[in-house]
Amino acid sequence: MPLPALHLPPTLRLNLRTWLLGLSLLTTLPLLVFALSVVWEFKEFQQRTLVEQLERRSDELAHAVAEKLHSTLGTLTALAESDAALALDVPNLYAHAKRIIARDPDIRAISLVTQDSILFLTAAPLERTHLPVNAADRVEAALRTHSPNVSGPFSSPVNPVQVVAVTVPMVREGEALHALRGILAVESLNQLVSAERLPPGWIAGIADAEGTVIARSHDAARYVGRPASATFRQGILATGKPTAFLGSVLEGTPTMNLVRPVFGFDWYLGMHVPQTILHAPLTEMLWHMAGLGLLWVGLSLLAAMAFSQYLLRQMKTVARAINQTSEAPLQPGPPLRVSELAALVGKFRATQRSEATMRGDRDVAVIAREQVQDLYDHAPCGYHSLDQEGRVLRMNQTELHWLGLSLAQVQGCAYADFLTAESRQIFQERFPQFMREGHIKDLEMELRNASGAAMPILVSATAIHDTQGNFVASRSTVFDHTEKKRVQAQLERMARSDALTELSNRRDFYEKAEHEMARSRRSGMPFCVLMLDVDHFKKVNDHYGHAGGDDVLRQLARLLVAQLRAVDMPARVGGEEFAVLMPGTPLAEAALAAERLRAALQATAVTLGDGQQISITASIGLAQWSADDTGIDATLKRADTALYRAKATGRNRVCTEN
Repeated sequence: MPLPALHLPPTLRLNLRTWLLGLSLLTTLPLLVFALSVVWEFKEFQQRTLVEQLERRSDELAHAVAEKLHSTLGTLTALAESDAALALDVPNLYAHAKRIIARDPDIRAISLVTQDSILFLTAAPLERTHLPVNAADRVEAALRTHSPNVSGPFSSPVNPVQVVAVTVPMVREGEALHALRGILAVESLNQLVSAERLPPGWIAGIADAEGTVIARSHDAARYVGRPASATFRQGILATGKPTAFLGSVLEGTPTMNLVRPVFGFDWYLGMHVPQTILHAPLTEMLWHMAGLGLLWVGLSLLAAMAFSQYLLRQMKTVARAINQTSEAPLQPGPPLRVSELAALVGKFRATQRSEATMRGDRDVAVIAREQVQDLYDHAPCGYHSLDQEGRVLRMNQTELHWLGLSLAQVQGCAYADFLTAESRQIFQERFPQFMREGHIKDLEMELRNASGAAMPILVSATAIHDTQGNFVASRSTVFDHTEKKRVQAQLERMARSDALTELSNRRDFYEKAEHEMARSRRSGMPFCVLMLDVDHFKKVNDHYGHAGGDDVLRQLARLLVAQLRAVDMPARVGGEEFAVLMPGTPLAEAALAAERLRAALQATAVTLGDGQQISITASIGLAQWSADDTGIDATLKRADTALYRAKATGRNRVCTEN
């Protein structure tokens, strides 16, 4: 008897389509999680990259501002050491200053001042002395401390422009009653930090220690002379190494900011990057992901509808086959391709066809498994799994290649055995914490490969638990950290060295001096500070150009390294001014070493870039650090006083502190 006809429920089509759509959407969840993790990593990468660019750009611009100020400082220092300055011959000093103004377009004017009066201003006739002393507090500070400084913005006394003043005290016989001031136009500083020198959208500015805007890359005419933003002032008040932080600029735009000191701590350079620049790539990526997600949902809906129609046709074919007798041939219709439906009409399918289909399915599964294993083994990052004792369960080929070992050599071994001694201690401290918390992020360690070489890595891991909450294994991702560590070391070296001479810069000198003072307090061993200044360096620059001056400074730096001991620490602290820390050296021994250095410099010809050879000399001042000194500045001041005494008594000599 024929079987009764199979009737499909009228709602089966809709329900089947719904299930297929839900299944297709469910399969996209892992992709969504992966996409979100990629977006998060991209966000972190973008922020790190922007911070690195911000630090590099601000450091370059700070160096440019400092170079401009030190150039003016060097000019004023040379003028203060001239015969007219030493004799306080005002007319000749005025004439000399006028000649400097004609040669140096950066300096708008030079004035000779006391604490409360102007003796001359090159922008006005020599006889006009009733002009007010602007930024008088900076003059008073320079005369009191015998140290140069730079002022905030003020209006020029002879024409309505905003200017700043570099003040250099004229020290004679240990006393400073007069000072020379170099007047710089704020407009030249605005050009130095102009928007054309910055990436699009970035904002840069200069402010004094009180937070008054001196120069700005945007709307300078509007903001110069006004208080800086609260964010800028926050950066000025911060201590320690300059770091990036969030805030806003005067226009109210949210920004990422970095503020660093310039010219000691008289000025500060601020660099601001709108947060929209930081978030723009992330926003664009999210829009792209949203568009792709919608496209995927639409395609899933279409596929679900088409597949449901196909399955319904298959079911109708099965229903017709079941209604027919076993001897009757199967009426032509859509071929059956679903194994569950094909089983209902097994009498119409040959056993060989079923076995072939099963073998085909098995081959597809094997290929898929091999593809997944290939992706795991040859990923650009390392993967490994550890048991609860920290022993290796699995490890992909990428990480095995880094170690130079095979899987058999690492399986069952403690992962700590493949780390350097310092990283092994870090692993032993952090692994119990990982077992408690179930995750760890960007842990810095070093692998030790089969040859003994160390490789910096970043490790992130999550714990895998079974349904009862028991720990099964760790799932760890390992990234090669070599390039980033190299870049960080290079940036640190650049931040601590002088670009021209490759000696330590002022910042590095002060940090080393702090360490040396601490060691001297502990051990009682003395140490000295040597200050060296090239004699008549301004004449070298005037006659041979700045390139010739740079050749002199570079070869002088090499001579310092060659003549000094390995423990001595030379640094370039000014235009042609160098300082040397001499650890474990009393003043008498330091004086002998300084005399040898002076004689070697006098006897060594300097070869310029064009092949010319010139002779130079230097004046040297020495001072021994005392436990009564509150800081290295006090010792530097005594050494600087001795240096100026060496210059005042004929140059090319060594003088020690009184």
